[in-house]
Amino acid sequence: MTRGRSIDPPQRFAVLRAPAEPGLSIASWALPCALAACALAACGVAPLEEVAVLEEEATVCGKGPTVKGIDVSSYQGAIDWAAVRADGVEFAFIRAGDGVGYVDSLFGRNWDGAANAGILRGAYQFFRPDEDPVAQADLLLGKLAGAPGELPPVIDVEDTGALPPDKVAAAVRAWVDRVRPVIGREPIVYTGFYFWRDDVGAPDMTASPLWHAQYTTATCPNIAPPWTDWAFWQYTATGRVAGITGDVDLDRWNGTREDLASFAAAEQPCGVIPPEGGEIDDSDPCFVSGGPPEFLRRVTDAGEGSGLLWPYATASAAEVRFAHWALVLAQAGRYRIEVSTPAPYAASSQARYIVTAAGVRHELMLDQSQSSGWQTLGDVDFAEGGGQSVHLGDNTGEASTRKVQLAFDAIRLTPVPDEEPSAGGCGAGGGAPTPAFGALVLVLTSRRRRRRDRAPT
Repeated sequence: MTRGRSIDPPQRFAVLRAPAEPGLSIASWALPCALAACALAACGVAPLEEVAVLEEEATVCGKGPTVKGIDVSSYQGAIDWAAVRADGVEFAFIRAGDGVGYVDSLFGRNWDGAANAGILRGAYQFFRPDEDPVAQADLLLGKLAGAPGELPPVIDVEDTGALPPDKVAAAVRAWVDRVRPVIGREPIVYTGFYFWRDDVGAPDMTASPLWHAQYTTATCPNIAPPWTDWAFWQYTATGRVAGITGDVDLDRWNGTREDLASFAAAEQPCGVIPPEGGEIDDSDPCFVSGGPPEFLRRVTDAGEGSGLLWPYATASAAEVRFAHWALVLAQAGRYRIEVSTPAPYAASSQARYIVTAAGVRHELMLDQSQSSGWQTLGDVDFAEGGGQSVHLGDNTGEASTRKVQLAFDAIRLTPVPDEEPSAGGCGAGGGAPTPAFGALVLVLTSRRRRRRDRAPT
């Protein structure tokens, strides 16, 4: 983690910790460990086998896909944020300060630059437990006033200030307790396995998402106890990214882009969709858009509410611009999803909506150009609560040279009665698909995905 003062990274390993240290060969630590084992056993200290078991239990692999990110400070100098975004970086943690006496001189420039490039942002503060934790929290919150960012703020815990573990833990809790009610959610804790266990005493702060620090080429990190999962992982301090001169910390988000967008949307006070259904417009706090803002046009002459956003569709493998509607439902059940597709901005014939509901991911295709107004996407079973969403990326498969417009507007959910009769099939003349047809497509899509999930690798 880049910082204002010279502090060793959180992996300050002794001989018994050598296997987790980057670049250390087995031969260089095997003999010392063997000798140490005899001495430790004689002193009643846990043998190496027990240490290995404990570390193995702390190894937590990711959920599958990950998302690329970075963390920066003034040490990186001037940053070309547009080049950073073009290099595939989708989120960034930016240092706001160090303790109570240092404000990062480039925080404002980096904060605005990342936002203008369409990168999700979170601010971090290098924490000094021997300084007033509330004053440190207030310094960070003051920097975020009026522009809180998309990701929760971070407390960077990797210094003791010469305090014992219980005092460090108490200071960390005081910082978190100060920040939580202001932002309306749990802040993120950044730390490493050994530092949190040995120097903080492994207090249970698992309500906060974990940003784990471990520089290694291993596939799965050893995370700090008692966390059982990690949200972010800083895996190297020597990464290279376009737009940044020299080394930069590289990070991973543990999940898909849709998961990250939902996590970011939770920063906002999203409303709950009542049992009778509801609508989420592109001006709603539960709506998040991403990508270079110069390619996301806003218009006010069409769409629900205050207008809509639109980019051009692309045939790229990965999306660059996207729309994400986070869903929080008061009641579980089957809901009909409708999307607003006003002409002339809804011109894509193969918009691919990704619906995440009740832990199931569905991919539903829609011809936006087929009808100007509301179109039925499909009927989907939702769970009560959050963690559900509708997501639309610009990578529809339509070449950018065609200049096909893709509408990011409102979505609407309406409960579907249990005994609703079938609509009876497609009408003549290529009209919009009926609700029954949309449900059939959904079932077939879900069934195909389940079969693929069961296929041997």
